[in-house]
Amino acid sequence: MTHPPVTDIDQILSAAADLIMHDGYNAVTFPAIAERSGAPRDEVESLFDTPNDVLVSMLNREFSLMYASIVDHVERDPRGGLLSRMYTYILSSVYERPLARTLFVIDRDALHQIMRNANGFVYLPNIGVRADLIENLQNAGMVRPDIDARMVSSVLSVCSAGLAITAPHDDLDTTIRAIADLLHRSVDADVADTSPGKSVFYEWATSLTLPKSTG
Repeated sequence: MTHPPVTDIDQILSAAADLIMHDGYNAVTFPAIAERSGAPRDEVESLFDTPNDVLVSMLNREFSLMYASIVDHVERDPRGGLLSRMYTYILSSVYERPLARTLFVIDRDALHQIMRNANGFVYLPNIGVRADLIENLQNAGMVRPDIDARMVSSVLSVCSAGLAITAPHDDLDTTIRAIADLLHRSVDADVADTSPGKSVFYEWATSLTLPKSTG
């Protein structure tokens, strides 16, 4: 039986995602990817130098799709330009997407192995809220001027790590809403129009998903 030619690299990346979610990092080999995707092994090997390079491309795709979804939620939400709303959608995206949940919550060792063997790929696997985003929101009037952006970023990193370590949760939605409410009360500026914040988030999220030069 001959395999059809690969016309969409997404099927290879989806096969790698399925393997890592169900069988773990070590199960992702060229023969396994070829079998799971239905693509000839030599064609897979002609597109990627190593199986880990398939996983890096898979990770880039997942990261881009995550942020596209978050941006969409932020844009649709009338209060989406506030930090509390952005953090809600960032956390939700991790737990709602099976691959993201596997890599960032269930099997973080797999994510670390992918990154350690990245072979020159440049990738930013950041699902947190960095200080530069908070500072930009502050400049746009969406975050209170007396807030220390780096301190808030550090606290949110701890919250995200804590959620990952203690997963699964009986009522994750309640936990996320509680954190978002604390952010709203202590960090969000009291503004009627949050569109400037939406613009800031769009530019920041786009910058994360653009290819970077390795120099």
